[in-house]
Amino acid sequence: MNFVQQRLKAPGIPLLVTLYMFVVIGFGVILGIPALFDNGMMETQTVGWGGRELGIAIGAIIAVVSRNAMAYLVVFVAGVFRELSDALEALAETPANTASAVMIGALGLVGAACAWFSYRALDENAEALVAAKAS
Repeated sequence: MNFVQQRLKAPGIPLLVTLYMFVVIGFGVILGIPALFDNGMMETQTVGWGGRELGIAIGAIIAVVSRNAMAYLVVFVAGVFRELSDALEALAETPANTASAVMIGALGLVGAACAWFSYRALDENAEALVAAKAS
């Protein structure tokens, strides 16, 4: 955990937000790559769905490696809109898949909270990154 705190956690970003970013990366890669090659686990995991998941995972990798709060914010906002569209799609099914919509909505709320923490960290993160470049 010390490695994550010293080398990967972005300045100003809470550790739990960084750890959740690893979850985003894991799910994006594990679910996105097979779907990208038309081998998704479910019928809804199309090639386009896989590209979307993998794209967010790549953005999350860039955010973690760059230790940049703005990149975190962008990834989480993209994830919130992904979850919103998935929840709406689940509700539009016949019959409505309410359980999936609620679960997806809960993930969207976690993403929104992470986006808020990322937004709050912008000033501290920018100052730390500038100080690191200066030294």
